[in-house]
Amino acid sequence: MIQEVAKNIYSFGVTLPNSPLRLINAYVVKDKNRAVLFDTGFNNPQSERELLAGLKELDIELKNVEVVLTHLHSDHTGLVHLFSRAGCKIFASQLDGDYTNDMISGNYWEQINNLLDLYGLQADQIDNNDNPGFLNQPSEPFKFTALTPGDEFIIGDYQFKVLDLIGHTPGHIGFYDEASGVLLSADTVLDPITPNITFWGFDHVDILGSYVGTLQKLKQLNIQVILPTHRKIIHNPHERMSELIEHHNERLQEILDAMTQDKGYTVRDLSAVISWRIKADNWDDFPKSQKIFAAGETMAHLEHLWHTHCVEMTQDADGTLYFTKLQNKIKAF
Repeated sequence: MIQEVAKNIYSFGVTLPNSPLRLINAYVVKDKNRAVLFDTGFNNPQSERELLAGLKELDIELKNVEVVLTHLHSDHTGLVHLFSRAGCKIFASQLDGDYTNDMISGNYWEQINNLLDLYGLQADQIDNNDNPGFLNQPSEPFKFTALTPGDEFIIGDYQFKVLDLIGHTPGHIGFYDEASGVLLSADTVLDPITPNITFWGFDHVDILGSYVGTLQKLKQLNIQVILPTHRKIIHNPHERMSELIEHHNERLQEILDAMTQDKGYTVRDLSAVISWRIKADNWDDFPKSQKIFAAGETMAHLEHLWHTHCVEMTQDADGTLYFTKLQNKIKAF
């Protein structure tokens, strides 16, 4: 069902089969001369049918759509090839656009597999076919126009400013219109679920700290409503961002509390004993896809604890990381 969620901004759901996220909220901003789609859904027949049906209901021909990819994940980029083949203009950040094309070449997934060994997940025998991002990625490489934070992106009456929303991914971007107070946040601010903040490698230093920094910067803006790509529209943006920051403080302390002094823990060890909103009795019952997400998030928190000198990090001869507790209390955000 199409909803006009703000003046000339329309939203409809696109199902994400076999995903706990259930669907994305696709957004179309349009005026009489231009229609821009924000994000696409999985490369999956059901997602494709629902996306095309939504555009048809808005009386938009595929060839006339411009597409913005807010970040690299396949639930946001999976169907981009439909628009590339139709000759549509496609926008993304340079970093996440390149990452998305690296998925298709396989380079991205090789890096992800290397991280699994880092976490000590060898015993879980996880491979790419356990990752919904791999199974639903775009079919082919695509050309895109790079958007840079600070750019203006004007659609009708909306004078969106492109924002750097680093955290959920390294090159995540958002769109803020100061006059209306509307923020298209994609996966940076969600409610009632919390965005997955995962480890992206040591080239992206303290990604959790970067994410919280993003929220703190957003709290300085006069945001009236946040249009996220999962779950409900957010009408209490500043309150919700404060809740997300506190969630990560609690998660950091939970990890420290799960550790005893003078014992080394792998990422897997700690992922298996902290709390998750997953219907599973123990780590062995976790779906493999959820083990990937859980371990990546645990690692992002452990890296932050390392940067704040709450844990020590070492690496064994097999490349697996171990963490030892140094402090009993976190340095809260």
